[in-house]
Amino acid sequence: MPEESLNRSTDSKLDELVSGYFTDLDLSALPALMNHLEDARCWLVKNKDQLDNKHLNPILKKQEIQDRLSAKPLARIKLKETNRFVALDDQNQIKFNSISFSPLTHRIASTLMDLLQPQGRVKLFQSGRNWYPNPGYMAWHTNSNVKGFRLYCSHAITEGASYFRYEDPITGEIITSWDELGWNFRCFSADPEPLWHCVYSETDRISFGYGLQFIHG
Repeated sequence: MPEESLNRSTDSKLDELVSGYFTDLDLSALPALMNHLEDARCWLVKNKDQLDNKHLNPILKKQEIQDRLSAKPLARIKLKETNRFVALDDQNQIKFNSISFSPLTHRIASTLMDLLQPQGRVKLFQSGRNWYPNPGYMAWHTNSNVKGFRLYCSHAITEGASYFRYEDPITGEIITSWDELGWNFRCFSADPEPLWHCVYSETDRISFGYGLQFIHG
């Protein structure tokens, strides 16, 4: 038996859905998934005082944040670092990584199996769990220390007031994907080239992240 390995091909319908390194997914018509997401979001709103706010800075200015998320600071970072797996302290947000929301995770797993119909095994794991305030952000980083794909389910209470921004690894173009009102679903590849990306918000934006690895062999 060959050793298990991870490669760029997923042997699933995700190969068709992801054009290059990024795609928006439309999962809003799946009532069971939406109910689980809403239950988790409502729990967070009711229990906000229990969440991790050590990365929250209430006096940051919007223009200062926006300047950090432009192309120029990314270019400066890349002159010094070939990769930056996480944003470290360059962020302004509330975290809830310690909360598992197991029913939601199980629903995400079953939804992805139905949608993607993978030929092999899939490993699903919890990634970032972030609540972005107004203003909130996570600076440029790649997540490429863990290979595979990322799925982010993000809820914004205001349309067009928050975004996911990334640099296309092939063209170098900076692309901004603005949030719609309600739930937004994005999937992107963290390899083979790093996908530099960042997040900005001028509204309450709650995001549930998952990692996806398609295992061959």
